[in-house]
Amino acid sequence: MASFDLIVIGSGPGGYIAAIRGAQLGLSTAIVEKDPGGLGGTCLRRGCIPAKTWLESAHRFEQMASLKEYGIAGVDVSQMKADLATIVARKNKIVLKNGKGIEFLMKKNKVTVLKGFGKLLGGGKVQVEGEVHEAKKIILATGSVPKALPGLETDGLRVLNSDHVLDLQEVPQHLVILGAGAIGVEFASVFARLGSKVTLVELMDRILPIEEATIGEELAKLLAKHHKMDIRVKTRIAAIERHADKVVCHLEGEKGGVVEGSHLLVAVGRGPVTADIGLEATAAKVDRGFVDVDAFMRSAEPGLYAIGDIVKTPWLAHVASDEGIVAAEHAAMELGKDVHPHPVNYDRIPSCTYCDPEVGCVGLSEAKAKELGHEVITGSFPFMPLAKANIVGEPHGFIKIVADAKYGEILGIHILGPKATELLASSVALLGGEYTVEELIHTMYPHPTLNEAFPEAARAVYGRALNM
Repeated sequence: MASFDLIVIGSGPGGYIAAIRGAQLGLSTAIVEKDPGGLGGTCLRRGCIPAKTWLESAHRFEQMASLKEYGIAGVDVSQMKADLATIVARKNKIVLKNGKGIEFLMKKNKVTVLKGFGKLLGGGKVQVEGEVHEAKKIILATGSVPKALPGLETDGLRVLNSDHVLDLQEVPQHLVILGAGAIGVEFASVFARLGSKVTLVELMDRILPIEEATIGEELAKLLAKHHKMDIRVKTRIAAIERHADKVVCHLEGEKGGVVEGSHLLVAVGRGPVTADIGLEATAAKVDRGFVDVDAFMRSAEPGLYAIGDIVKTPWLAHVASDEGIVAAEHAAMELGKDVHPHPVNYDRIPSCTYCDPEVGCVGLSEAKAKELGHEVITGSFPFMPLAKANIVGEPHGFIKIVADAKYGEILGIHILGPKATELLASSVALLGGEYTVEELIHTMYPHPTLNEAFPEAARAVYGRALNM
């Protein structure tokens, strides 16, 4: 039996960051991972990172179609086709490289890696492949898996989940996607650019339903216009018929009917991985698979923390990482280390959707700000007038600012357009009362850049936007 100050179960972006932070603070630390492929969790192996490699390939594929417009001659783009085997191989290469990087970080920080399924036994004990280990503190970071729906069970052949689609070897002739959240919209964008006909089905009244309403509404128009996408909101798939060469989807709702697709991607979200990990042997409270925690990620079981997709906070890799730091620091503090953890501020969480065009949002939506009692003023500015947007060939979308009318405090920034996920980084610093709309108006941004839309959106809040 080995003893540690801290054992982390799960090596995704929450788990491995927690392990590193614990080790940095002087805790003897171990991390448990059941995936035979190695460390990194869903984000690295079946989520964020591999999906973004597909998105990059699709983006470049689309750009190639307009080479002549950019003065590049001698290329017959009519002969261009997507080589999915190479896309998958590149994806695997990047995953492997990043996995090796995490392994290096574990060695560098002297974190012990325990390979196998980790199960809680209670009393600070964790069993891994039949061997029992003791820990003064334990952090659960077991992540999530694609959610299944009765009657729409995935088979990896014609009915796919987000894991299956990452290893496709042929471009679907007609891809039907159920669910227009970030996962569904991103893969819709990928395969539409690679040549698939795409039908996007969403039960809510707009795509990207948890984002600012104007984002989803405008994105739907752009996807329909530029990618000829068939978007059906307020609609659900009631039943399917599986055939050797197609999937027949029976739709009900505002845009019901029968749609025949070569493949169906079920992208209706994910579910927490908390079954069979031994929580019943602890005092931790679990609600529909989610572990109840406080601001420092502590469960009701002394010394047991939970982070990431198994708690009721936004399911984002960077959220899990910050939660891992909070949990590790709190554990270290209780073990006598000189550290002062700060709970995550969930009002300032940036969210990104890497579709085409991209989406980046942080802070309150207009509707949420009003719901919380703010007297709200807003301003928007399109990318179309900006020279840089036209130079890069993506003059689509806008920046919207949501502000408090009384003090001019910036409450939310919502971006749809080129490089929105990169532009969002600077937006995070503008929230929290440290920056007002008036101050943003008087902030100088370099020309020509996409960032020039920020002060113009701020001017639009007060009706002062320049007529560019």
